[in-house]
Amino acid sequence: MNSPFMDDAEIKFGSGRLSLAEVDAFFRTMPYELDYINADCKYVWYSPNNRDDDRLQQRLNHNFLGCHSKRVISMVKKVVEMLRSGERDVVESPQVSHGRRILIRYYAIRRPTGKFLGVLEVTEDVEHICQLAESHTYERGIVDGQVVDGVSSASINENK
Repeated sequence: MNSPFMDDAEIKFGSGRLSLAEVDAFFRTMPYELDYINADCKYVWYSPNNRDDDRLQQRLNHNFLGCHSKRVISMVKKVVEMLRSGERDVVESPQVSHGRRILIRYYAIRRPTGKFLGVLEVTEDVEHICQLAESHTYERGIVDGQVVDGVSSASINENK
């Protein structure tokens, strides 16, 4: 995988600024698979974190339908149309893959004016989160390596 071609470039957002190298590192670090399909239905970007880079590189700048098996193409088309039309802003698809629970979310990406720009697909392995919920870990909480009932780390840190 290539590094960003302008290591010293910065992107200025309304909420701050990041260097291009930092943005690249964020995408490499996130425990999610991110894929972006533009308004012309072309697969134009993916996050480079532990993925089959050769396969994804070959699909870049091609119609996104080529990334899916024939049995799901009609469903994927419907999802994209719901997002494009504004009927939905997000569509979630929980699945089981190789014995692990996976959550795929499709987000409509729009300009502040509402103009549709494309679809961001976020794939997350949620097996660990499900196991935490099933073991009631959320009810107890963990702060500084200790199990603390009914107290959040924010309220503990507020008093330090």
